[in-house]
Amino acid sequence: MGDFVKKRRARMKENSLADIIGFEGDRGDLYREIGRFVFEYSRLEHDLRSHLRRKAQVPFDFDTPIMSAFDFARLCNAMIAVSEIEEADGKPDPVLKDLLKQAKAINDIRVAVVHGRWMSTYAGDRARHVSRNSMKPTNYFENEGDLDEQSDAIVKLRADLAEAVHAGNERRGPKAVKKRRKLD
Repeated sequence: MGDFVKKRRARMKENSLADIIGFEGDRGDLYREIGRFVFEYSRLEHDLRSHLRRKAQVPFDFDTPIMSAFDFARLCNAMIAVSEIEEADGKPDPVLKDLLKQAKAINDIRVAVVHGRWMSTYAGDRARHVSRNSMKPTNYFENEGDLDEQSDAIVKLRADLAEAVHAGNERRGPKAVKKRRKLD
């Protein structure tokens, strides 16, 4: 990594004039990065829904009406809550909890991708997003490959989540699901 220097998406030296003049040239690489990120993110969300559905033993017939009620953050929180139920000590699987924390961080990136204002100027391309919490703008994805790195991280995270879920199921064995009380 030492010799690798990221290239800015810049087409000319940064200055205030270059930063306001819109660039109407080829943005194909930028569009490809955005599209790949959105694609990989949707696969992560689908995987999380599938893992939760299996963990909570939601019959496949009820998948759509039940699982579609979860936004991404609630989906991650529900996975942690189910993990707490599954584990003998009542604490979530720490590996799974850490991976879900990473998933929430990816969701923060998604917010910048889809809710940020994308700009393409002679000074470069970027997304600018204003946080609801701080009310301060932040620039994102100013370097070529920034979104590809995030997409690569999603691919790895999906594999790590599948492995963690499988390892937890193997560790707990077939009797892991606690008996449920019948409600009157």
